[in-house]
Amino acid sequence: MSDPEAAPAASPPPGASIVTFDHHRPEFHDRRVEEWAELRARCPVAWNPNHGGFWAVASYAEVCTVSRDSTVYSSKYEPGAADGIDHLGIAGVPRKAGIPRAGIAEVEGADHAALRRAMNPFLLPAAAEASEQLITATARRFLDEKIESGRIDLVEDYAGPVAAVLTMALIGLPLDGWEPYAELFHATIARRPSDPRYRDAVAKVPEMLERLRGEAQQCRDHPRDDLLTALVQVERDGRPLDDEAITSVLWNLVGGGLDTTASLTALSLLHLAEHPEQRRLLCDRPELLASATEEFLRYFSVNEQLSRTVAVDTELGGQSLRAGDRVLISWLSANRDATMFPDPDQVHLERSPNPHVAFGVGPHRCIGLHIARTSFRILLTEVLRRIPDYEVSGPVEFYDGNPLLNGLVSLPVTFTPGPRLGEDHP
Repeated sequence: MSDPEAAPAASPPPGASIVTFDHHRPEFHDRRVEEWAELRARCPVAWNPNHGGFWAVASYAEVCTVSRDSTVYSSKYEPGAADGIDHLGIAGVPRKAGIPRAGIAEVEGADHAALRRAMNPFLLPAAAEASEQLITATARRFLDEKIESGRIDLVEDYAGPVAAVLTMALIGLPLDGWEPYAELFHATIARRPSDPRYRDAVAKVPEMLERLRGEAQQCRDHPRDDLLTALVQVERDGRPLDDEAITSVLWNLVGGGLDTTASLTALSLLHLAEHPEQRRLLCDRPELLASATEEFLRYFSVNEQLSRTVAVDTELGGQSLRAGDRVLISWLSANRDATMFPDPDQVHLERSPNPHVAFGVGPHRCIGLHIARTSFRILLTEVLRRIPDYEVSGPVEFYDGNPLLNGLVSLPVTFTPGPRLGEDHP
């Protein structure tokens, strides 16, 4: 997802433990679970000179320490190099020209609190419960389109579209306009910058931002009861947020809504195809779906890592960190830490307790976690109920080495054809 030579190697701080992995390289990505395990065993906090230099944080305890303390470890975006290109970025990847900031994920203090207050009413458990009917109806509609054929791509035809429609509804964007957003975000997330499909998608970003600005202006002119209207009414220093701030928050919301739930659903359905005994268990005992949801969140850790900037000199894991240092925290590594999760590299559907950090912890914990859990549960339930005998029928395409996100581009399956339910089915 970046040019590994874009930033020179940085000199290590005195006395620092050193690692030299490059999380942008395909060879690291292919064995990242093993790489992080080795780092946890050797040194949970270590200096990496690549990409301008950063601290790699691998253990559960230290990842949680960083995540919980936003006064010492800030999420606020600041360029990481004199040339204006951030070589590590909020997600451990450089920010490409034209890509907006990540909205609520890259602000702190009063601005962060104001955004969360505005968005919370649309994302709390009650809102997730209220959305169940829409999620269920949408999942059934997209399954209906393929149910009689006995063939479906569980990413392209199901999880992706359902997540996209829900995201449009959640924000207050037109439901029938989901496809351009989905195509753009999936291309930028799933492809490497060297892929023409990635470059084609990035070229469409200005048009997409202009569309979002237009939607925001409509809410200013004609306020509605939706999240977008709540955003345009947020004030900073007594003034409403400008278009740049609004579009950066929307970019973060749309990207997260389109990708994360769809990716978790697809990866989990692939796992169940490869482990039919666990699929039978969930079909026979649907009450296990709650604990299974938490276990799939832990095991796949779809959002694999994020970065922070050290705000004041501090110590972490026996290492001395300096103000201005970058810190890369791995949710994936923390969720595989054997000191917290016995047998961490296996899926145990009844695992309890399960204090995973798939949604993060602390003040920047994922604001959409309740909607994500509800959506995933319904998406999985509908597949297991209507096409329980699905089998993978073609090549499975994974994301192409994205160091931030784990997911699938395609999951084609076949199954015993069934009847359409129709819109009026309860």
